Amino acid sequence: MSEAYDSSVRPCEICGSCSAKVLHRQSFLFPGLAEPVHYDVVTCRACGFCYASDIPDQSALNQFYQAVDHHVHAELPPGLARIHGEFFRFVRGHASLASDARILDIGSGMGHFLHHFQKAGFTDLQGMEPSLAAAELARNTYSLNVHSASVDTFVASERFDLASLCGVLEHIADLRRSMESISALLRDDGYLFIAVPDASSFGQVVPAEPFLEFALEHINFFSATSLDNLLRACGFEKVIVASQHNDFYDNNYLLALYRRVAQPSLAIVSDSEAAPSLRVYVDLSRQGLRPVEAVAKQLVASQEPLLIWGAGALTSRLLCDTCLGQANICGVIDRNRRLQGKELLNTLITAPDSIGNYQGATVFIASTTYSAEIRETLLQRYAWTGRIITLASGATS
Repeated sequence: MSEAYDSSVRPCEICGSCSAKVLHRQSFLFPGLAEPVHYDVVTCRACGFCYASDIPDQSALNQFYQAVDHHVHAELPPGLARIHGEFFRFVRGHASLASDARILDIGSGMGHFLHHFQKAGFTDLQGMEPSLAAAELARNTYSLNVHSASVDTFVASERFDLASLCGVLEHIADLRRSMESISALLRDDGYLFIAVPDASSFGQVVPAEPFLEFALEHINFFSATSLDNLLRACGFEKVIVASQHNDFYDNNYLLALYRRVAQPSLAIVSDSEAAPSLRVYVDLSRQGLRPVEAVAKQLVASQEPLLIWGAGALTSRLLCDTCLGQANICGVIDRNRRLQGKELLNTLITAPDSIGNYQGATVFIASTTYSAEIRETLLQRYAWTGRIITLASGATS
């Protein structure tokens, strides 16, 4: 499917073009929404940058972002902890920083990444985090100076020697303006570290979770080329960019270090990698959905009582990408307290301890990352004797 857009749809943040080709439409049905929302994954016809257009309106996005505090936790899963350690070692290996260097972590969350600098003896550390809960947790856990602010509202008394954006740039709608604001926070020759999913690697392996990279909050899909195009235009020069695999999400991240220079460059190199990779990724994700669709069809045909464990992003896609929503869903369980009490397909979302109300139902575990942990909880904590379906293998027990 392809089409050209007019100026009413999101223009390319790299070159400003309003002509784009649609690669995929991704739909979502979130708790609290009566109807699905969607965005289109597109590639710019002029420069090749890939991004999400036709983004849901703010009211739908607010429903989603009200639930994101399930990411707020004092203890990181071991896989995420390893990722933060790898990011820190990359910066230390390629940036020359004195122990009194002024460091700002943008989108610092609970401060886990910034804590690596703290442990290494850096003393002038600040974080910027829109989530009040995450900022408070960072202050209480690590005694870090984390400001409850966004790029648009943050004001610094002095410029920084290093700013970091770990898993942030893929979320920002107004990239050019935000990058100009970030550039203004850095001193001349100051470093900028970026970690962002590598779109040019998306099609290399069958994804463990179909369309995982097309989360509602992921609206920019960078290759090394498109990242370089954006950074040069905002007054940065490349020090090093590397693609590195992480085992937690089973994907590749671009780890990039840039330096702020006096003059931006308007030179744009055509991105020939991202769109072909995304096309293959879409095909592989569709292949990965086939066994899930087969299980969903069986559940629809049997109309056996079905309990869905997990009301997050994966469920939001499966309810649109498969016929799962036509099954006899009697309950939805999620550990995220911000989701509990909301409805999904007119079914109340409840806490795990409510599982005793669903004896005899089949449990569908809508998770890949935590599938084994949830299954173990069902068997050990709740002594569940009913059928359990896991997405990873389509297996039942």
